[in-house]
Amino acid sequence: MKICIDVDLVECPNASQILSTVRREMVILIVGEMSIEYTGRASSYAPNAYRLLIVKPDGALLVHESTRVDPLNWQPPRSVAYFECIENKLKVKSVREDPHEEVIIEFSSIDFIKVCDLASTKLTVIGRESDIVRVILMNPSVIEDNAVAIGSDVPTTYGKIDVLLRKDNKLIVVEVKNEKAGVSAVVQLKRYVEFYANQGQEVEGVLVAPDISRDALALLNREGYRFIDFNTLRSRSGTSKTLEKFFKMGKKN
Repeated sequence: MKICIDVDLVECPNASQILSTVRREMVILIVGEMSIEYTGRASSYAPNAYRLLIVKPDGALLVHESTRVDPLNWQPPRSVAYFECIENKLKVKSVREDPHEEVIIEFSSIDFIKVCDLASTKLTVIGRESDIVRVILMNPSVIEDNAVAIGSDVPTTYGKIDVLLRKDNKLIVVEVKNEKAGVSAVVQLKRYVEFYANQGQEVEGVLVAPDISRDALALLNREGYRFIDFNTLRSRSGTSKTLEKFFKMGKKN
C-alpha cells in the first residue's frame, strides 16, 4: 500500500484545493523556498529560504531547517491551516484561536509536496528514569497538551528538576521516579514548585511514577499537584491528561 502521494505542482489552485481537502486526514510535507510571518503574543519574520513545512491532521504545524530538533516556527494541535493560491504561489495560514496567533507562510518556489497517511501509535519504553525523562522531553504533550520542553536536570537551590516544561505563561515542574513514590518525592516536588512560585511564576507540579504511597498521594492532593501513573495510564488525580504510554520497568536508575 502506498503511504505517500505526490501532489501535482503544475496547477497551484488545484494543489491548494487538494491540501485543503486532506488536511484533517493526512500529513502534509512541503519542501520549498518560503517566508514566515508570525503574529500573536509577539511577532517575528523569517525571510525566504529553503525549509520543510509539516502540517498534521491534528492541526499542528512545524517549519524545520537543516539543524536543531526544535522547529524554527510552529503552531500547536487544534490550530487550523488554510491553503490558498495567490498569483500562482501557494500561501499557508495557520490560525490558533486561544490565544489568537497566526503563522503565514508564502512560497516563492516549491520542490515537492507529498501527502502521507502516517501511523498514530503508542510508544513502549523499557528503561530507567532517564529513559522516561527522554520520552517526556521528546513528547511534552504526554504531560500537558501544547506544552513545550525547556530542559532537564534544571538546577535550583534545592537540587535538579528532572523535566521543566512551559505552557503559555505557566511552568510545569515534573519529578520522575521509576519506583513507587513516597512522601519524600512529593516534598522534593513541592520545593521545586515553591522555588518558582516565590519568583512570581505561575507553576504546576507533576509527579510521574509507577505507583505512589497513600501518604504521598494525600500530600500530593493537598498541595494540588498532579500524579501520572505510567503503568496503568491513569492519573490518580482524576485528570484525563495521562502519559498514554506503557512503560515497562527496567532496572532502578
